[in-house]
Amino acid sequence: MSGKTNTTPQLLLIRSLSLVAHRHLAGWIAGATAANAALITLVTMLMQLPGQRDSIITLSILGVLVFLAISIVLPVIGYRIEQQRRLTEDLEKQYRRVDELLAEGSSHRLPRLSELSDEQLGATPTRYSRNKSAPYIARTLDDEQIRDALRASDQPPYPFVVVWGATKAGKSRTLVEALRASLPPDTEVLVPIDGRALAELVQIGLPFSSETPGLVFLDDLTAVDLEALPSAVLSGVRGRAVLVGTMTASRRSQVMASDGEVTRIARIALESAHNHELLFRPPNETEYQEAIRLYPKESFRGSIAETLVGGPELLAKYRAGQDTNPAGYALVQAAVDWRRAGLHRPISDSELRQLFALYLPLIRAGMPATTAAYRSGLHKWAAVPIASQVALLSRATFANTDSSVRNAGWVALDYVVAADEGSMPDHAARPIPNELWPELLELITPSEALAVSIAAHTRDQLDLAATAARIAARAADSDQAAAAAFILAFTLFKKRDLQEAEAAFETLVASQHPEYFAGAAFALGSLLFRRGDIERAKALYREVIHAHHPEYTPAAAYFLGELLRQQGDTAAASVAFREAIKSNHGVHAPGALVGLGKILNEEGDVEGAKAAYLQAIELGHAEHELSARFSLGKLMKDQGDVRGAKSAYQHLVDSGHTEYAAIAAVNLGYLLHEQGEVTASKAAYQKAIASDHPEYAYAAMYNLANMLNGEGDVEGAEAAYKRLMSSGHAEYAPKAAVNLGSLFREQGKLGEAKAAFQEAIESGHAEYSSAALVNLGAMLIEQGDASEAETSLRRVIESGHDESRPAALLNLGNLLQDRGDTENAKAAYRAAADGHTATRAAALISLGNVLRKEGEFGEAIKIWQEVIDYGGDMAIAALFNMGNMLRDEGSMAEAIEAYRRVIDSGAVDYSAMAMINLGNLLSELGDIDGAKLAYQQAINSGHSDAGMRASQALQKLFGSTS
Repeated sequence: MSGKTNTTPQLLLIRSLSLVAHRHLAGWIAGATAANAALITLVTMLMQLPGQRDSIITLSILGVLVFLAISIVLPVIGYRIEQQRRLTEDLEKQYRRVDELLAEGSSHRLPRLSELSDEQLGATPTRYSRNKSAPYIARTLDDEQIRDALRASDQPPYPFVVVWGATKAGKSRTLVEALRASLPPDTEVLVPIDGRALAELVQIGLPFSSETPGLVFLDDLTAVDLEALPSAVLSGVRGRAVLVGTMTASRRSQVMASDGEVTRIARIALESAHNHELLFRPPNETEYQEAIRLYPKESFRGSIAETLVGGPELLAKYRAGQDTNPAGYALVQAAVDWRRAGLHRPISDSELRQLFALYLPLIRAGMPATTAAYRSGLHKWAAVPIASQVALLSRATFANTDSSVRNAGWVALDYVVAADEGSMPDHAARPIPNELWPELLELITPSEALAVSIAAHTRDQLDLAATAARIAARAADSDQAAAAAFILAFTLFKKRDLQEAEAAFETLVASQHPEYFAGAAFALGSLLFRRGDIERAKALYREVIHAHHPEYTPAAAYFLGELLRQQGDTAAASVAFREAIKSNHGVHAPGALVGLGKILNEEGDVEGAKAAYLQAIELGHAEHELSARFSLGKLMKDQGDVRGAKSAYQHLVDSGHTEYAAIAAVNLGYLLHEQGEVTASKAAYQKAIASDHPEYAYAAMYNLANMLNGEGDVEGAEAAYKRLMSSGHAEYAPKAAVNLGSLFREQGKLGEAKAAFQEAIESGHAEYSSAALVNLGAMLIEQGDASEAETSLRRVIESGHDESRPAALLNLGNLLQDRGDTENAKAAYRAAADGHTATRAAALISLGNVLRKEGEFGEAIKIWQEVIDYGGDMAIAALFNMGNMLRDEGSMAEAIEAYRRVIDSGAVDYSAMAMINLGNLLSELGDIDGAKLAYQQAINSGHSDAGMRASQALQKLFGSTS
């Protein structure tokens, strides 16, 4: 459109009056009101004059009405003009801002793919560049795979492809050729200056002019770029365009290896992309033939890109520079370290000049950093290209997201940056001088300090990361300031400055920032949980759940569920777990399914628990799948599904997982032993032992030793117990010593038994040292060494150990009873029986025996009846004793009933002895047939001692009746 719009004086007058009316509305209303009142007065006076024609009066009234309308309309017109002006200014400001954020093109017109050169899309220009594009040597397999990824979807979300690899592997050029082969030539290309610029462009509105898919190109991605691309930004981009980028292998590995919150968004962004690794390699035969055809003067030793830029020659020049041109060498090092510090933009002349003064004395002491030295080192060495037409430093213009001004600066060749990072063969990593950091942080803006902080964090330089984050927190942009505060809080946490970290998290939580609140609240909740403020932690987790953050809400729901489950609040825990499950989060949904399964299993909903475990397994998370299989194996074992349990445990054993394979092998060994599959059980235990797990290997060794002992393999058991004792394991060494002592005691090796018990005692383990003292005391009683036995037993009693104290009291009671100290024996038995189920029955039986000897038959029966009512093996002993006492009392019918109950129990020893006692009693009562039958039962029982005594009694009975 051409020509100039004509504006009449009348229109200009109306516009001016309208703006005056709008801008001075109060005065306009007052003036217009007064003017209208005056006009109305004049018209009224005119109407009262005699002889006035109706037409004049009508015209006068119309004039008043028109003036009234104009007085109302003009301010409205002025308001509309002002609004239009402001809108135009806002649009122009927005267009200018978009232009500032673009590396290529403008808000009015983005370049088309066919218009952009290799250099504009990140490839290093060389002497072979023609029309800024050198001939391309195809890498067939890589080309096909990248192009397939670019064509993966023709509907939103469009593909996100990252080509990564070593410096000068050919990433940018290969990607550019794939784009040219896959997308239409007229595709609009948006090249933002960095990741933060892209995020801002999404917020403003991506400046594509048509609805057809565009292309967004991010060359040489950094952690800082990726941190600016949360899922909302990526969705905004991929809803309108194909998103592509390149990244060096070292930067990518730093991001993916970091496990903290500072680079969480970067990791998620990379994980959401199609990542294609381009290997740094010499050309294959086909590529080589094409290379020598297109570039006959070159000798291809490394990658094609490395050869074309003259990488080895440039690196050789750089290495020699320390001696041949110290000033130039200092400049290159300064520019290289600028990039290594995390700064993506070129370094300006003034910045490079300042760092030159810092670096030159470090390289050549005493050499002055004069302006002449600076210019000579730069223009006569560092920026001078070699034969490939590539220099160590190259000139570049730049703008950053903090400024609208485009500046000229210097960029270090990425090949040399990679060499100083240690990514090149035969070139060791060069440390960044500590002197750089204070100087650098003085030079850069707060938003650039954010980049330095993130880069420092990926290198685990936490003090530097915290210092840079504090500077970045001063940024005028509230989002950048919040991002810096977030990084600072997590850096302090990682440094274990927990008090400062807590304060930083509290500040972020109070800010309610939409992006960082949830992460800060979740981290603060976890920190408070660790220091015991459980209620505040739960409250914060609930706040995070209500924030509906895609990452932290599922995490908070899962952690809250686990916390509540541990507290026994299973109803609330189930609600929290279901919230995490509903999110379908890749990590926390399967974890919550495992937690929910445990709750359902505890509540008796076995089928519900199974379903939860199976769903967790199906989701396939590496850790939670194994946890679900382990829980499923335990559930199946408890339900008697041996085959299912074996399958679950075997799957875990085969997984080779450090934790679950070892514990599953232990459980599988135990299960197989229960099923009588001794060989398979031993094999499972051996697998657990071979794992060298610090806990489960010893558990397997202990179980195997017990199995060998049970089989009668005394030598094998002894060797296994001794191996455990020599391991020094805090639990299993003293535990094995107790068992070995008991094994020696059974063999009559009392000296060795005492030594083993003594080793367990000296371990100081609360449970097993006490158990060893009890066993040692019992053994000493058998040996007749009552004094030393009593000392051992009293040591256990005084220790107050819940497990061993009752057994010690029981043995002490026996010792005192043998000594004739009946009252103290009864006190010991009563103390042993006080609420401890494992020893209670034996202590009550012994107490009953003492009372019986004292003639307290009623009390004895009452105590034994308590044991009988409780049930279990000891109930039969109590019933047998009661039968004997009833017989002695003369309560024959009750005694017979007691003996018959013992016989019916099937307890091998007691039922056989009860048969003899019943036979004797019936014989005394004259029931010879009943006595004969009882004796015959004892003979048929197979009990050797009882059978012999029954045979003698039966012969005597036949002798007396013949």
